[in-house]
Amino acid sequence: MKSSEQMAALEELLPEVLAVALEYVRGLPQRQVRTEVPDEELRAILDDGLPADPSEPAEVVRQLVAAGGGLVPSGSGKYFGYVVGGTLPAGLAADWLTSVWDQNCIVHDGSPLTAVLEEICGRWLAELFMLPATTSYAFTPACTHADLLGLTVARHQVLARHGWDVARQGLQGGPAVAVLVNESIHAAVTRPLQVLGLGGSIRSLPTDTEGRILLPALREEIDAVRGQPLIVCGHVGEINTGGVDRLRPLAELTHEAGGWLHLDAAFGAWAAASPHLRHTLLDGLELADSLATDAHKWLNAPYDCGIALIADAQAHREALPLSADYLNLPDDQRHPVQWGLEVSRRSRVIPLWTILRQLGAAGVAQLVEERCAQAQRLAGHLRAEPGIDVLNDVALNQVLVRFHHSSGPDDDTHTQDVADAFQEHGQGWAGTSLWKGRTVLRLSLSNWASTNDDIDQAARSLIATHQNLTVTGQ
Repeated sequence: MKSSEQMAALEELLPEVLAVALEYVRGLPQRQVRTEVPDEELRAILDDGLPADPSEPAEVVRQLVAAGGGLVPSGSGKYFGYVVGGTLPAGLAADWLTSVWDQNCIVHDGSPLTAVLEEICGRWLAELFMLPATTSYAFTPACTHADLLGLTVARHQVLARHGWDVARQGLQGGPAVAVLVNESIHAAVTRPLQVLGLGGSIRSLPTDTEGRILLPALREEIDAVRGQPLIVCGHVGEINTGGVDRLRPLAELTHEAGGWLHLDAAFGAWAAASPHLRHTLLDGLELADSLATDAHKWLNAPYDCGIALIADAQAHREALPLSADYLNLPDDQRHPVQWGLEVSRRSRVIPLWTILRQLGAAGVAQLVEERCAQAQRLAGHLRAEPGIDVLNDVALNQVLVRFHHSSGPDDDTHTQDVADAFQEHGQGWAGTSLWKGRTVLRLSLSNWASTNDDIDQAARSLIATHQNLTVTGQ
């Protein structure tokens, strides 16, 4: 296809796609929160064999749109599954521009705009989270990648303190690294540790009912490995309860032993924008050596955008040696490739800057505090109903629920039955989990679009489902 034909196709496609997008977004509040089309039907729509010849662009896009029934309406204010935010309008618009501009942000001369925006966003985030002004940063596909990056720097630095250069010498023959982790830490931490060759060094730390490390157990474990290179991993927002480790004593104990504290803060870091939460629940956040978070959760940026924040910028750079003669890397400019593990990548910082610029510190705080208030509202409705137990303190945006059936199946089965029926009814969506060996329903309040009516409707649906299953004996 000639360039003139490509431009004509683009001019035809973009207005059509805009209409489809607006129709989808306008329909989210009324749409049932479930997928509508089985996989077999999607395959029938999309897979008619690898085409032998080109097709008209508009024809292909319309074929894709026809499969929209396979989309999970996770942008709905009634979607409480996993920890999934929506997408703020300004972020969505900026994400479209990101695709149009199509920057490959390896180095500064590949996208000066990206390099400058990363500098600005890094500074703004350190200010928002009240981290040291010297904090370094990288923008990653997701929190798992940010955890991997933070732990890569942690491994490098704790070994360097013992005279071992892991980047040059490898792990074999080096000092053994002790890794102490919260027993309920997310797999986004344990998987990177395994990838980094530290899986055999992991020792789990017991926790309380909110998923917070028991400090006496931490002291005991630190004493047992004292003198070794040490990494301690905690979290800011346990995935089920929203629990936050006691950050200040956690950091003090780790640093007293010469260790590195890494925090998985996929959604919880954003609570630092709330002055109340920052000085209570998140007290000591600034003492972390590294932390990982997602912008596409509580900040409601479009997928995908993870963020790594690292206290020691020199260690950050030293842990990521780079030798590539074809790259232009002047020292007075920011080059994204020097701070992250990716080389070619999308400029995901464009929507992030747009959202931070639009909301400001007060807007981010409001976004956080509204979702916390809605979590309390939902928990209040459910606690008032006999046979429904809210298991967590609801300090952030997570609500953990268990349903009791006095004369029917065991509570694990009944809780799963309630969750299945709730999903089928489509008045909200949430998924089950295991917490302390028991089946639970976990609801996450992360979406900017959630209204109090959405919360009340979800509560009514859950209560009615529980009551109906109890009456029918199922």
